[in-house]
Amino acid sequence: MQETIKNRIPIHVDLAPNRDEVYSGICLKSNENIFVFICFNDETKEFDGFAIIRNFEIDKYREWDEEELSEIKNNNYAEFIGKLPLERMNNMSECLSELENEELIAIFTETDDDSYFVGQIKNLTENEAELKLMNEDAEWTGNEKIKIAEITYIGFRTSIEKELLNKNVLQHR
Repeated sequence: MQETIKNRIPIHVDLAPNRDEVYSGICLKSNENIFVFICFNDETKEFDGFAIIRNFEIDKYREWDEEELSEIKNNNYAEFIGKLPLERMNNMSECLSELENEELIAIFTETDDDSYFVGQIKNLTENEAELKLMNEDAEWTGNEKIKIAEITYIGFRTSIEKELLNKNVLQHR
């Protein structure tokens, strides 16, 4: 994996049998706790934001083959290099601490693979993150406390969060 990280080779990460998910992108960091990567957006065929997964969820990964590499329309991964303090992101708690000032993050938990929370971190303790939630209409709806140990995925700075932020700004003009 360290060679794949160093050479910035795109990979598919398979979470089966734990979850029915495959994520694609370029891994920036992998340790016993977390896996941090630049997300690949299959629709736009370019790199799009970041994600963090609990590393024990990952059963296997594989590097992209030539055909998959040729599908990249805009190889913009360099826009994401050096944007995160990876040396201070060693577990979910530390990652959340580094993301406290993000405008929006998306969080999946182990209790529900199909729905997720989008919001801003309002309060963070050793065991819990409190998010000020935003719904799909870009309206603030209330707060949700989430146990850090139950977080399986954190996404941020992707087109989804950016679109919601733009929608929210337009509503309040």
